[in-house]
Amino acid sequence: MIFLLAASGMCACGVGLLRALRLGTGRLAVDLPLGWFVGMAWFAASSFSIQALLGIPASAPLAVALLALPLVAWVLLRWRRPSGAEAEASRSPGPERRWMPRPAWLFAPMAAWSAVVVAAIVLHGLSTPTHTDDGYRVRAHAPILVAAGNWSGPARDVIAMAGPIPSFAPALAWVLGAPLDPIHVSATILLTLLALLALLVALASERGWPEAGWGAVFALTSIPLLAYHAASTYSDAWLAMYVGAAFAFLVASGQRRDPGDAGRAMLLLLGAAMVKREGELVAFPAIAVLLAQVAWARREEGIRPILRLFPFLAAYGVVVAARVVAVGLAGAFPFLRAAAERTGATAGPAAVVAASSGAGAGRGPSAASIFVESLFSDGNFGLLYWVLALAVVLLFTRIRKNGLAGSGLALGLIFVETAASAVWLYPQFTLDHGTVHRSLLPVSVAAAVWLAALLAAACYPAPAPAPSPAPSPRSMARRRSSKVG
Repeated sequence: MIFLLAASGMCACGVGLLRALRLGTGRLAVDLPLGWFVGMAWFAASSFSIQALLGIPASAPLAVALLALPLVAWVLLRWRRPSGAEAEASRSPGPERRWMPRPAWLFAPMAAWSAVVVAAIVLHGLSTPTHTDDGYRVRAHAPILVAAGNWSGPARDVIAMAGPIPSFAPALAWVLGAPLDPIHVSATILLTLLALLALLVALASERGWPEAGWGAVFALTSIPLLAYHAASTYSDAWLAMYVGAAFAFLVASGQRRDPGDAGRAMLLLLGAAMVKREGELVAFPAIAVLLAQVAWARREEGIRPILRLFPFLAAYGVVVAARVVAVGLAGAFPFLRAAAERTGATAGPAAVVAASSGAGAGRGPSAASIFVESLFSDGNFGLLYWVLALAVVLLFTRIRKNGLAGSGLALGLIFVETAASAVWLYPQFTLDHGTVHRSLLPVSVAAAVWLAALLAAACYPAPAPAPSPAPSPRSMARRRSSKVG
């Protein structure tokens, strides 16, 4: 019961934060699952920063205060704003809602398949204890350390490795008084999966394009490795789900050019950066593309649209500072150290080539070939990459026409970065099949969301762009003065 209350409080906190930031869509079907993602990110970021920077451990009064703060801020801001201003600002204009995809004979079996897979994942996840060594040592261990108030050196290393969200979000119910039960870690991941699927369907349907949402759900539930990891305490699926939710709004931002979608995508990408140490490597290429996409779409407004997103980056800077305080500069950025070692004297070019080609072992496949096999041959991702490659070739002209170029570029950057990590940075973990498949989960979930949008755009009209806001008098005067000059 306490776990359900904690989950409800987390979701309500996220909805309150969205409304306070004026990033709510005005549609509860979208804001509730989105609020789950945002609420976890807010609670984890604030709890981790307070613990690391101020030395205040997690406790029930602090947790309640952190959950209540966004709701209080929303109420105060709503009281100060004119009546109806919030709803007008939060509800994006667009086509009428349409919840039933067409044709029914095609999407009904897809929906049935997705329902069966999700039911199996939930039943398996709620009945399976932590069963992996990495889960025992890190993923399911970190929230136990948080609930116990353990902030010793080894504990800080584990929490930094797991990331703020996997460490603090599952611990909320325990902090509030629930008995310690590691199944709560799996239950939190399962709720995130359900929130992602609900968000994909609701967002597309509310904007009159349900085929893209239901297609994305079918693509996700057809990834065997995601089904396995969503029922475990590994946080790779957790990271993938944050990235997938962010890509839903990244796609929408490119199509509709709505600044609200860009803000929501930014929040979700920063949440992804707080899942595992690898989260930043996955999130920041997409953030760079998001900033460039917003700058281009709103270029008439100058730098102002970009400046609206920088407070989110500044808030994330506090989390980075807290991590540096907790584990030191080298521990906070282990991938930079690994890259320096690869390019420095400790691992010269010959050593890198030998490691990535398998020459050091004298036999066996290379890291590059194992990476390619994971995409197309091992069955971990089903037919996803076969269909993706074929769709990109056949529908290439529709990518830019339907506003998918920016999100496609972000997907490509994440894929290249994942390949570089598997083949060049950590080839030893690819050669022993240790992490190559799991590292592909985030880019695979993002690819499924993007692919569904591309296929839907080929068969159904994409959502119309949101109308540009009227320029302010100040910006109009600035443009007139520039013309005069």
